[in-house]
Amino acid sequence: MKRIGWLWHLALASFVLAALTGFLYRLGMIDWLPEWGLSLGNIRHAHSHLMFFGWAVPLPFLIMRNSMLRGRGVSQRGASRMKSAVGSTLLFGLASYPFFLAYGYRPVAIGATSLPLSVILSGFVMLCWYAFIRGYWQARPALRDKTSRTWFDGALTMLLISSLGAWSVAVVQAVDPANHLLMKGLTHFFLATFTEGWVVLALLSLFILKLPVEPDDWPVSQNFSLGCIAIGAPLTFPYGISETLLSPSLLLTARLGGAVSAIGLLQALYAIGSSGRWKSSIWIWPLALVGLKALMQLTASVLPSSFLFSDHGLRIFYLHVLLLGAFTLAIMAWWHRSVNIPDSFFNGIVWSIVIVLGSLLLPTPLWPTMWTGSWIFYLLAAAALLPALAITVYWIKMIQSQNNIQ
Repeated sequence: MKRIGWLWHLALASFVLAALTGFLYRLGMIDWLPEWGLSLGNIRHAHSHLMFFGWAVPLPFLIMRNSMLRGRGVSQRGASRMKSAVGSTLLFGLASYPFFLAYGYRPVAIGATSLPLSVILSGFVMLCWYAFIRGYWQARPALRDKTSRTWFDGALTMLLISSLGAWSVAVVQAVDPANHLLMKGLTHFFLATFTEGWVVLALLSLFILKLPVEPDDWPVSQNFSLGCIAIGAPLTFPYGISETLLSPSLLLTARLGGAVSAIGLLQALYAIGSSGRWKSSIWIWPLALVGLKALMQLTASVLPSSFLFSDHGLRIFYLHVLLLGAFTLAIMAWWHRSVNIPDSFFNGIVWSIVIVLGSLLLPTPLWPTMWTGSWIFYLLAAAALLPALAITVYWIKMIQSQNNIQ
């Protein structure tokens, strides 16, 4: 059984805390928020940033590092730098959480001055990403699987590009603070490149690592899929901006980027499906959700813009299909295959996530208006608690199993 390291404990703690923060946000939607002086906007910022910094980045980092450690002649300096970078990413991500929760992006008064501590700590997180990439580059020659190495390279490139969008927001705030549209555009460039680029390519890297794909399984070269996603992902950033602020050319750019990215993703899923290694396995869950995400993205690219991403509820559903659904289940499937834990515990996580995703459809246009009502928001709050409980139960079982072996 794989040893549970402290980095995994920190990552699981980050997920549980982020999920409970999402539950807190849902309580606020039904006016059950405790009298702590918290705003819903700040709660949302704390939830999303911790999910990004403490879950969506460190775990792919760990998987990449573990893959390299199995190779011969791995650079010990590179491996050590990668481990330190993962730990620092988690610690700075957790350190930024209370400031996002209490202040959002606002400065914090410290004596006679004030500092935007949440933004500063977020900057340190991205510096840790650069440290990991440097360590990865030093250890990269030891990665024997050249296919995985190609996808790892692509994923880390997208993470690097996304960080440039985040730094650019800070520059515009200092140089031209009145240019809100540019700041909004750069913010969504970061988000689009991060989620559609880094997260998607990290997921595909994991699938290909655990479900090897033969060259004959690809209808076209794997580089076609990689290139489509890498080019298309950043171009989807206009989807996050209100349609009333978009020019026809920007909206067309988003559509083309989404279509190109979805085509690349669908080809990758076809190749993984052709390999047949996913059958009768827990990998079917994250693969199915990635497929759903790709179909939604392709649909949004060809149908009228008012149909999908112009609706806030559908955007939230789409984002959770990718991050809570596909990404979380893929990470837990990767871990579950290396530990001695009954499948029922993993299935508990699956059903908790399926229930959340189902509940997120209720406040969208896809749900019949005749069945709407305030009860939906109570159900959303109840469902939001389930993933935190399921992951906690699985986490406790992991610790018990390891203690029994020792």
